[in-house]
Amino acid sequence: MEQKPIYDIFIVMEWDLHLIILIAVMLVTGMFGGYLNYLNDFDTLEKEEKTGKIRMKYILLGIGAAFLIPLFLKMIESNIISGQDNLDYLIFAGFCLVAAIFSRRFISSIGDKILEAAKNAQKVALESKINTENTQKALISAKERIEDVRLAVDIKTSESKKLNVSGAQTLERLKVLADSFVGRTSVPDYGQRIGLKAALGRKMGEIIIRNRLSKKEILQEPISEGLCVALAYAVQLGPESGDVSLLNQAAAHAKQLFTKHAILIAYDTLAGNNLIFQQEIGEVFRRLEEFKKGADHPLQLKIAETENILSLLE
Repeated sequence: MEQKPIYDIFIVMEWDLHLIILIAVMLVTGMFGGYLNYLNDFDTLEKEEKTGKIRMKYILLGIGAAFLIPLFLKMIESNIISGQDNLDYLIFAGFCLVAAIFSRRFISSIGDKILEAAKNAQKVALESKINTENTQKALISAKERIEDVRLAVDIKTSESKKLNVSGAQTLERLKVLADSFVGRTSVPDYGQRIGLKAALGRKMGEIIIRNRLSKKEILQEPISEGLCVALAYAVQLGPESGDVSLLNQAAAHAKQLFTKHAILIAYDTLAGNNLIFQQEIGEVFRRLEEFKKGADHPLQLKIAETENILSLLE
C-alpha cells in the first residue's frame, strides 16, 4: 500500500487543526455573544421574560449566527478565514461575537441577502437562456434567408423555365401543399420546425413564380396559413407592382409568428425594389402594429427593422 509523504500528512493535520480552531471559536463566541444578548437585550424581543428557556434560545441563536460568519465572509470576498496567524483568529472571533450579539438581525439580514442573490442568479440564468435562444433563432433565420436569396437568384437566371403542367393542376398542387403546411411543420424542435416551414414556403413560392400563377387569384381561394406563407415567399422571389395590397390581405389572416416574419421580409423586398408607394405606407404600418401583438423578441426586432426601412420611403 502506497504511503503518503510526511510533508503531505503535516499539511492535512495543519488544515484539520485550523478547522477545529475555527469551529471552537464559533461555538465559544456564539454562546458568549448569545448570553450577552440575553443579559443586555441588544437584540431581543420586547417584554420577554428572563427564563432559562429564553436564555437557551438566545445562546442557540448566537451559535447559529456565529456559524454563518464563514458564509458572510465569502459573500464579502474576505479571505480572513484562510489566515492562520493569531491576528486572523482574533478578527474572526470578533466577527462571530458581533454576529452572536445581534443574532436575530444578523440571521435575517444574511437570509435576505441569500434570497436576493438566488433571485438575481435565477434572473441572470433566465436572461442568458433567453439570449441564447434568441441568438439561435437569429442564426436559423439568417441561414434560411440565405436559402431564400439563392432561390430568388436561381429563378431570375432561369425565368424561361416553366413546369409542363396546366394552371389548374399547378394551383391544385399549391392548395394541397398550403393546406398541409401546419400539419407538416408541427414538430417540437424549433430549428427543425423553422427549417421545414422555410423549405415548404420556398417550394410554394417557387411554384407560383415559375408557373406564373396569379397572386391575386390565389387570394380568392379560402385563405389558409399555408397560402399566406406561399404568397409571402412568392413576393420575395418575384416582387411586382401591386403586391403590397395582396400582402396586406395576407397579413390580416396571418396567425403564426413565422408567417408574419415571412410577410415582413416580403415588405422589405418590395421596399428594396421601390414597389411600395406613398399612399400605401400607412396601411403597411397599420399591419405592423397588429403584428406587435403577441410578437416574440425576434419578431419584434424584425418589425422594428421593417419600420426603419419604411420610414426611409416617407
